Amino acid sequence: MIGRHSDLSVYKEIFRSEDFIKITLGGLLIPVAMGVSEFSGGAVPLIFSGLLLLSVAINGIPIVMEAVQGILKKKINVDELVSIAIVACLINGNFLEAATVSFIMVFGAMIEEAVSDSARKSIQGLMEVTPDTATILENGKEVKKPVSGLLVGDLVLVRPGDTIPVDGSILEGQTAVDESSLTGESMPVYKNQGDEVCAGTINIDGFIKLSATKIGPDSTIGKVIGLVKAAEQSKVKSARIVDQYAAWFTPFILFIAIATYFITNEIDRAITVLIVGCPCSFLLAGPVATVAAIGRAAKAGILVKGGEHLERTAAAAAVFFDKTGTLTTGTPRVVEVIGTALYDEKKIMGLAAQVESGSRHPLAGAIIQRAEALGCSLIPAKDIRVENGIGISGIVDDLRVWVGASSDAPIFNREMTFVTVRINNTIAGHIGIFDPARSEAGQVIKGLKTESLRTAIISGDHEPAVKAVADQIKIDDYHSRLKPDEKMKIIENFKEGGVIYVGDGINDAPALKAADTGIAMGMRGADVALETADIVLLNDKLSLLPFLIRLSRRMTKIIKLNIGISLAINLISLALGATGLLTPILGAISHNIGSIAVVVISASISFMKTE
Repeated sequence: MIGRHSDLSVYKEIFRSEDFIKITLGGLLIPVAMGVSEFSGGAVPLIFSGLLLLSVAINGIPIVMEAVQGILKKKINVDELVSIAIVACLINGNFLEAATVSFIMVFGAMIEEAVSDSARKSIQGLMEVTPDTATILENGKEVKKPVSGLLVGDLVLVRPGDTIPVDGSILEGQTAVDESSLTGESMPVYKNQGDEVCAGTINIDGFIKLSATKIGPDSTIGKVIGLVKAAEQSKVKSARIVDQYAAWFTPFILFIAIATYFITNEIDRAITVLIVGCPCSFLLAGPVATVAAIGRAAKAGILVKGGEHLERTAAAAAVFFDKTGTLTTGTPRVVEVIGTALYDEKKIMGLAAQVESGSRHPLAGAIIQRAEALGCSLIPAKDIRVENGIGISGIVDDLRVWVGASSDAPIFNREMTFVTVRINNTIAGHIGIFDPARSEAGQVIKGLKTESLRTAIISGDHEPAVKAVADQIKIDDYHSRLKPDEKMKIIENFKEGGVIYVGDGINDAPALKAADTGIAMGMRGADVALETADIVLLNDKLSLLPFLIRLSRRMTKIIKLNIGISLAINLISLALGATGLLTPILGAISHNIGSIAVVVISASISFMKTE
């Protein structure tokens, strides 16, 4: 009970009427008992003792029961120390101390939980955004159904102001959608027929009809919630070390309490040692700071899969970037087509677009868009095969058409990415695509350098295009013409420290896994990003990277500070208790001051600014 906050996966509603009333009632019995004693001049000791024992029964018995359950489950719990102290007070006839210690301990625990819960509000809010019911169109009639009973393909109607209940594709209507629950971005995003929308986002001003594509835990918000819940269970390295040592605390403190009694022959001193020896604040040092950091990241639109990923981010020495869709806008356009005698621009673009219909890479979108403008056929190719980082091929009119990077392109001195189109291994032409750097990329690199991080681009693109971006945003280093396995080797061979890799989550899976921390841009290819990366920028805001670094470093510093404060308070209190300078009641107050201090310091992470 006292140490329950070391497991932050279970939270009750703070100050629920029954809990708050029960604890308060037990506490009020103490001054009532003292008033009765004072008023009667001590003439009614039975009433005085009875009221105090009732107070212990209300606030103390739950602590003792938790301790007994821990022993029966063969789990060491800090409740044992306080339980022994309460029982020792009762045996020694110190009913006032037993009642006061019980009240202070449970009331302090309630305050800890309240402050801890405030650090977790971002996560709780995320879990509450999806509505319980939805309006669907069934046999031409509107029917309300529980979201849990919906099926893929159901026609869902969403009115202005409603929260979208499922992931879906807009069949009719257009609207602005508030995606802040997922991305942290307050500006609405305009959606038209054919666009995808996500569960948990808010339909602002239009009436839309959706075809449900993903429901419940399979929806984007469902996956995010699942990952956040898993993240709460994860523990940073320092917290795991604390857990290892915490197992020794109870027998160690029990030994000190027994030794104190035999040396001083004063039971009050031994009782005080038991109370102040509880390592609650020590156990809280890591978990509360971790949850606060994960919650703050979620509020900013950053999904962190576990505290250990923030810890590795804090220790990193370098950040490596993919180029296309990460440092660039991800909305490239075709600016030049170099044909041959047999294939003109329209033919080249038509063949390339039919093959690229099987790809979700940003460059594929540029090719398809240009082909549509030229009036080309967009019937998908057959037998489409994707080689990540190399190219894509398919069968068009019984011909094997291959589209991908090639050293055969005749022009390499421009700031373009060149894609070569081959037909049965014969070059049909080249497509020049321009994808400008993100406007915020230069400032991001500057911010990372301020945090003493090295930066580099590792890309499969041609050298001139990579160099142009590197020069524009003033990045430290760049590598071009890399295949996925070569990206992995560069990351693995970096000797200066940990590496963060930032990619689009579509064709960067090997590099994301090879890095100490893999960060994916989450808006495109969200499924892949959520599954592959350790951290996901749900809003694709590259500008949040420096904030993420600061957040992770703040978390690790606070955990170390918490551990230091906890140890200092525990050691000082043990010394004061053993020498008789602390009474059991003052020991209980001292114990809770330490725990609450750790929680308040950790909760300060929730107020970090992104700028």
